[in-house]
Amino acid sequence: MSQQPPANKAPFVAPPPPSMYSSETQAAKAAQAASDAKNALIMAIVGIFCFGFILGFLAIKKASSAIETIDTYQVAQDKRGMAMAAKVLGIIDIVLWVIALIMRFALR
Repeated sequence: MSQQPPANKAPFVAPPPPSMYSSETQAAKAAQAASDAKNALIMAIVGIFCFGFILGFLAIKKASSAIETIDTYQVAQDKRGMAMAAKVLGIIDIVLWVIALIMRFALR
């Protein structure tokens, strides 16, 4: 006769898989993601005041790189908000630059 396990109300949740990356690799990628997020935010903030078109694109690229690293290696989760803020500000930089360009030609 087979024994059945006791009925449990909570569903089974599998433990997370062990990381396939070494701790040195994860530490390096965490530092890289933090650096990319910080640099992207700096570029996005400066882009609001000058060189918005160029710095906006660079901020978006750096922020996307940081988010991709965070997702791939599951490190520096606390820097995700900074990277997302940089990405949004980069988009705002580009939009403001386009609006300023349109207004410049419209007021001629």
